[in-house]
Amino acid sequence: MPLYFITSVENLDSDPRNVKIGISKNIERRIGQLQTGSPHKLKLMGYIEANNDKKLEKTLHKKYSNHRGIGEWFCLNACAVLDELCIKSTRSYITVSDDPFEICSHDSDGIPEFVGAWQWGNIDYSQFCPKCGWGGGLSYNENWCGDGCLKCGFLSTFDGNNNEDIE
Repeated sequence: MPLYFITSVENLDSDPRNVKIGISKNIERRIGQLQTGSPHKLKLMGYIEANNDKKLEKTLHKKYSNHRGIGEWFCLNACAVLDELCIKSTRSYITVSDDPFEICSHDSDGIPEFVGAWQWGNIDYSQFCPKCGWGGGLSYNENWCGDGCLKCGFLSTFDGNNNEDIE
């Protein structure tokens, strides 16, 4: 079962934030169950596909015991969640924003700058795929002259034509 990190939309801009660390076969259903008891909209930050999910959950609960709130809720910085996702990179996923390829500005050389893939911070595309959120990130490949995700097949040259898939 995946081990998930959930936070409330209310504290997206605050750090530290309340983060639920738990396991579930169906994360969407679990968010719905938690949402019933929460006055604030809940959002998935990311998850790890763990072989021994209960052991990983117990390890993380112990690791962050000094930051424990009520139950499985912890007061954590976004960096702590990112660190955990990066440690298990090939089995982790980060929640991708609605439009990670939206051009938000241009740098001094006129090169477009894109909205980040993750809503809770700036993540390098070499760490996480901006399309599927996989922790293996994008890798440069000379054969297609661009960065690609080995998990979902996303291919990007970051020139504005980012929605091609490798076939």
